[in-house]
Amino acid sequence: MAIPLYQQHEAPNTPPHGAHFGLWYTRFFNRYTDNWTLDETAKQDWVKTVANQLCGNEAALRQYRLRLLKLVKALKGDFVICESNWHFATGLGLPHPVENGFTWHQTLGVPFLAGSAIKGVLRAWVECWDETDREQRLKDWFGSQNETGKLVFFDAIPIAPVRLMLDIMTPHCGKWYEKGQDINGYDMEAVLDHPERLPADWHDPVPVPFLVAKQAKFLVTVAARNAKAEGMVPTALESLVAALQWLGVGAKTGAGYGHLVRDEKAEQTLRMELSQKPKAPARPSLPGFMADVTEKFPGQADYISLLKALEDGHWKDKPEQEKAVVEFVKKRLVDEKKWKLKSAKKNPQKDIDFQRTLRVLKFIS
Repeated sequence: MAIPLYQQHEAPNTPPHGAHFGLWYTRFFNRYTDNWTLDETAKQDWVKTVANQLCGNEAALRQYRLRLLKLVKALKGDFVICESNWHFATGLGLPHPVENGFTWHQTLGVPFLAGSAIKGVLRAWVECWDETDREQRLKDWFGSQNETGKLVFFDAIPIAPVRLMLDIMTPHCGKWYEKGQDINGYDMEAVLDHPERLPADWHDPVPVPFLVAKQAKFLVTVAARNAKAEGMVPTALESLVAALQWLGVGAKTGAGYGHLVRDEKAEQTLRMELSQKPKAPARPSLPGFMADVTEKFPGQADYISLLKALEDGHWKDKPEQEKAVVEFVKKRLVDEKKWKLKSAKKNPQKDIDFQRTLRVLKFIS
């Protein structure tokens, strides 16, 4: 099979586990024949390499989500979560051998909506459907040629891995769209010479495969550009929710694709997650010969009581246990950022961490 790669390559025929689906789908198309032609089912077979699968790494999406929400909070913004009520397609006009492209996030490898698209659909809603202070909102939210808008719109990213699906469109009047304008009036001779140009129902449909996302949940965020614009955020989000539901985003919105509905339950879950303080990682339980010492001093840090026991010769006759205690105390000091080989204080005698480090070093050297 001829593909634009080096000879003796080892490129797989299906995306490897954990692969970046966007990179695979857009750069590794391998359905060409030796004559650089495509078989009848080549395009559909290629879409199937990623269809019926989840794309996106859950941990990476969560990290991105938390970083984004931290930024939005700092900018006095807010968020909503909107879910597509059916299929969602974006980027169909991008160049691709399948003839229908797809928009992928560059690093996360998931379908997404650019902030410019979010801003655009909200502006369309305000211009056509919002009758409340329309001119003022257009100026405040989106700015003008002489002034920057007071709101910031971020990319809408899925909050969880997205299921991809194969979809098919079946146009059957292709020649009408291509050359229908060549039919002049009632020139029946021209019509009979080229009957394929007529928009008639006897033409055979042409199956065209394309990739879609199914019921994806997007994190939609808006922030204020300055403190004075903070009060605009809730109103803008409310209008944005209406725009996403009734106008839709992406491709084929007129056919029901890309309409997003607010998911308040998912929002509540995410807000609860953000309000919880991160738990400190659980420390491993101590061996019995260390626990016997630390249990006698429940209000004291374990490394302090263990160091005191070392100096009292508690494990003097058990060198292996003593060595283990010394290594444990040193590791705990390092983890707590209290291991100091040098003191920056004028009087090192008063530097508790430095003095404690010296006490441990006596058992190491």
